[in-house]
Amino acid sequence: MKKIERLGDVEKHYEVLDMVGCGGQGELFIGQHRKSGERVALKVQKPWGLGARKYFDEAGEELLEEGGRMLALTGIKAIPEILATGTHKGRRCLVMEFVKGRQLQDVLLAARPVRHPNTVASVIGQLCEILREVHEKRLVHCDLKPENVIVEPDGRLRLIDMGWAVSSGAETADAHGTLGWASPEQSEASPYGLTPQADIFGLGCILLEMTVMRLPYGGLEERAVLGCPVLPPDRLALLPPQFASLALQMVRWEAEERPADVQEVFDRLRPYLPPLGSRRPPRPLDPDPTEYYRTHPPRM
Repeated sequence: MKKIERLGDVEKHYEVLDMVGCGGQGELFIGQHRKSGERVALKVQKPWGLGARKYFDEAGEELLEEGGRMLALTGIKAIPEILATGTHKGRRCLVMEFVKGRQLQDVLLAARPVRHPNTVASVIGQLCEILREVHEKRLVHCDLKPENVIVEPDGRLRLIDMGWAVSSGAETADAHGTLGWASPEQSEASPYGLTPQADIFGLGCILLEMTVMRLPYGGLEERAVLGCPVLPPDRLALLPPQFASLALQMVRWEAEERPADVQEVFDRLRPYLPPLGSRRPPRPLDPDPTEYYRTHPPRM
């Protein structure tokens, strides 16, 4: 297995450029190799604040664990490659492949609602192809949301941020994922572990957000509770009929009531994928995820 290079101070090797993102688990910068000019992405743990030093140290170890998970996914082209680890201004840092493209979040915001069957199926279908490989490695991503998906200029999707990923079936000690996008079983410790059905819930959230611009069970407005309607009646009526049954099953409250795996999800989407060699749909996204299936046969 490939080993991760340990660099020490990353600024000896890379110029740290703009910060392009900040999440609960770290800050994301663009970097450039001082000799080759190669662009990289740098994920740096957050600065030490007012908390105890041990929490800062634990956060650094968690970042290294994320690097280990990325290493385990080496060979999956849609997952950015981990290149090295190091420190930046006394903080742990991951050096990763730079992915050129736009966040799916920004692509969708410019075009919502997205209801053309070819486009919806191309986005969810590509994510199914990626997740099948992740799940085959016995990992659950646990943080599927448009912010963590990059659309490359040729329409290919890349899945980023393995910060919440866990081994399938492994006990979790606390909540995992992002409120609104995380499955109900991710909202607290799980003694029996999380399964790929947690990621299927996240896929369902993306499908609903694309088509009706609403997350299930109240989404980000409140913590979901058992018995909440999946969607208000006015939004439920807007679900494209081709995807209504699938979308609602993907976000069922109980994990065992969701599709068995991403293969099942993909098979139900297959009739709506754009045919090889077909034209772009009306009002395509920019970049256009349908281009992938219009130029490549499905891999599932």
